Order: sequence, then C-alpha cells, then structure tokens
Amino acid sequence: MNSPNEPAHTPESTSTTPTRPRIGRAVGSKNSVPQARAVRTREAIIAVAARHFDSDGYGHTSINTISGSGKFAKGAMYYHFPSKEAIAEHLISDWNHILAEIISEALAAEASSTVSQKLAAIFMSLAQRIGENTNLRAGMKLTLEPTIDNGAAFAHWVDAISDIIETAITTGELTDTPTTHRLAWNLCAGTIGAANASAALREDVDLATRIEDVVTAHLKSGTA
Repeated sequence: MNSPNEPAHTPESTSTTPTRPRIGRAVGSKNSVPQARAVRTREAIIAVAARHFDSDGYGHTSINTISGSGKFAKGAMYYHFPSKEAIAEHLISDWNHILAEIISEALAAEASSTVSQKLAAIFMSLAQRIGENTNLRAGMKLTLEPTIDNGAAFAHWVDAISDIIETAITTGELTDTPTTHRLAWNLCAGTIGAANASAALREDVDLATRIEDVVTAHLKSGTA
C-alpha cells in the first residue's frame, strides 16, 4: 500500500501525457458520405452541361439552363464551378488529356506500322471515343469556341498531329507537298466538322463512320 507521501502508481493507459488529436477520418467514416455525394453532384453538373454544349452550343447554354435541366441548386453549382466557362475549361482539359493519351498509344505501336496507319489509328480511336462519350465530344467542340479561354486547344491538337507528319516528311515517308503540310489541319478540322454536321443532320449513319470517311479521304489525298 502506498504511503500518504508517495504518489500513486498510474498505469500508462491513464497517463496524463496529452494525446495528439487524430487528423481526418478513417475510410468509411460518416465524412465519406457527403464527399461521395459531392463527387456525384460535380459529375452530374459536368454531364448535363456537356449535353447542352454538345447539342445547343456553348453560347445558347446558360447556368440557368444547366441548373434547371439537372435540377441542381444554384448554390451546389457555384460550389463546384464558379461559372459556365469553368465547366467548359474542365471539359477541354479532359479532351486534351485523352488526346495526348491516344497519340502516345498510337506512336508507341509496333515499329512496322506506317505513319498513315498511325494517323488512322489516332483518328479512329478519337472517333470511337467522341461517338460514345458526350463529355469528350463537347470538349472537342469547345476547342473552337471563341468566347472562352480554351488555351488554344485546337491549335495544340493540330500541332501535335503536324509534328508526326513533319517528321514523316523529313524522313521521306511522306511526300513533301503543300497538301501533305496541310494534312494535320484538314484531319482535325474534318473531325470536328463531321461531329457538328452529324448532330445537325441526324442521319442514320453513326459519327464514327462519318469521321472514318473524312480521315480516309484526307489520308488518301495527302499521302498518295
């Protein structure tokens, strides 16, 4: 038994040493529920905006249109995006990312493939993606929207394709003609043109087929 003058032995578990507070919450905590909901809301806002940008055009789509169509509270929209332009910039960023990914994959293909085959692979992959993904299709169209800061995304696309073509001209794989030097612009502009015209005409021909026809025609004339 301890004497009155001796301190009682305190177990470590009851030590008076202050414990550092735990920062954050464990996975699966209550905090993850609103986070998941916020992610879903953000993705839904992007999807609704992309659908209107794609079908109605950027200029004819307002924040009120997006919020009304998606039944989003204005506060929720402005929490995720301060403006309509911010949504457009997000879609363009996603487009740039996918474009870079597709070009890298095509250039990393087997060495025996010709530059024409690589270009065809790039644009056929893009055609499939934008035919199936409204967000990506809207992002591509927004690269030509003059009223927003799109980071010269269309010029970046043309330059990336032009680099491939100019290298092939230098190595002698492609002929050095004015048509060949214009090939990158024609391929990119033709792809966007096909996407816009396909939506306007509503014909029973899928977008991927339309783009394939355009790309095949340009490659044939530019690499003959």
